[in-house]
Amino acid sequence: MIKSAFILAICFSFVGCINDWDKKLDEKTIDTEVLGKTNLFSTKTVRLKITEYKNLLTISLDYKLPKNINLPVDSFYGDTLIETRFFLKLYSKGKPLTINNNVIGYKGFFYSPLDTNIVIIPFEKQNIIPVYHSEISIPMYLFHNLKTGKQTIEGELFVDKYYGTHYDKKTKETTNLEIENDEIKGKVKFKVDVPEIYLSKIYGNGIELRNDAQFSPLGMDFSFREGYPDIYWEIYSPATSESDFSFPYWRSAEARNAISYDLKDTVYLYHFSNDAQFKIGVYDRDDLSRDDFLGDWYGSVKAIVSDKYKILQFDKLKWFQIKAEQLGCINKK
Repeated sequence: MIKSAFILAICFSFVGCINDWDKKLDEKTIDTEVLGKTNLFSTKTVRLKITEYKNLLTISLDYKLPKNINLPVDSFYGDTLIETRFFLKLYSKGKPLTINNNVIGYKGFFYSPLDTNIVIIPFEKQNIIPVYHSEISIPMYLFHNLKTGKQTIEGELFVDKYYGTHYDKKTKETTNLEIENDEIKGKVKFKVDVPEIYLSKIYGNGIELRNDAQFSPLGMDFSFREGYPDIYWEIYSPATSESDFSFPYWRSAEARNAISYDLKDTVYLYHFSNDAQFKIGVYDRDDLSRDDFLGDWYGSVKAIVSDKYKILQFDKLKWFQIKAEQLGCINKK
């Protein structure tokens, strides 16, 4: 028995190695150019590595602060703030790269100022000493307003704030600190090979939860009423399996204290082929803890293409009415 388990572990390890090798063979490294030549922004301080694999861009950023540079100091507490976040604002042909606001309804991997659709990619909040490092992966449907083929992209890389905390030993309270500072900024340039990007409309026509001997929604939420759940659903795209939560794409409104979700939704879904896979998750929002799982479904866009609503039944759902309309490739030259 132990021998069989050992052999099985070796097999899984070998398969993992094969997958890693395949990725390394297919992964493309994209040449980048740092355009800044200031003391705070140059090839000596900025290292940007970009790779492309299966229509995902992975951007790795390293920043090393030059010596003898003073970081912001809180004027009240006297604390030096060493935590910050870099942003990357993208441009094409001198104009800011944009996304369609009615398409990507849940901004899981980019930030955009209020009332605009300009793409600004946030890196993680990290200490800038000794070296700032952050990495982010982005589905290339972000470039849906660009034509297929080689496209030159310029990026404005910048910091706008520094963060820190102050701990008072007497009161045992922690105060969050924040100082605006935009001294670190500069430009980078790279070329991407924009793939064919497809657009589909996903129509949701409501959800009803099971209410039987195996599952009852009664009392799911702490409430002064019946405690029914606050139901919402999400789309994750792209997705490689039912357990892939990497790229939240869209999130619905909520049906409060309900056993059914009666709202009608239209989602404009960008993807990379007619049979692209995506994931649906249905949840109960919870103010006091993690949202509760109600069900999830994984499949292809093509599987729900229909003139009439299809009925999906899974997990704690009695039914989910959904259909799709495929509009084809939208960025061919």
